[in-house]
Amino acid sequence: MPPQMIGGFVTGPALITRSDRVVVALRQVLAYPTGFEIELEAHARGSSAAETHDDPLDFAGQHRQLRFRLRLADGTDVIHDDEAGLRGGGGPALMVSKSERSSGGPENKEHIRLVLWASPLPPPGPLTLACSWPNRGLVGAELALDADAILVAAHEAQPFWPDEP
Repeated sequence: MPPQMIGGFVTGPALITRSDRVVVALRQVLAYPTGFEIELEAHARGSSAAETHDDPLDFAGQHRQLRFRLRLADGTDVIHDDEAGLRGGGGPALMVSKSERSSGGPENKEHIRLVLWASPLPPPGPLTLACSWPNRGLVGAELALDADAILVAAHEAQPFWPDEP
């Protein structure tokens, strides 16, 4: 999880994808010495998708909910809540650190806000955030991020109180 400090601002807000039924947006990215936070929101309306989609984030065949993946400059894929990086002891890992969800009503609306914690900091170069929400008909939307900007912003993170190291 993020350290107890004020993160360095990287980017945001940005639209990841929008259709007549789904909107996914990046609210902001904050960087810390040990990793970075990605704050996101997703909104859907209308019926859930009945058809099966070929989802690049569904490596085990069981995820139909909102999912995220980071593709690092070195080609590594980090899928959210895939604990392989944590079990190996050093990451990389992409975990949900906060989430809020509401759903229902006559239009079958669904609203999700979540914060993903990515650790460690990415290698320099291009970084891609991808999302899929197969039960809402969304597969493989992507947003390009800049790992170099994350690395610079990590140096701008500040302790809550100036007298702390």
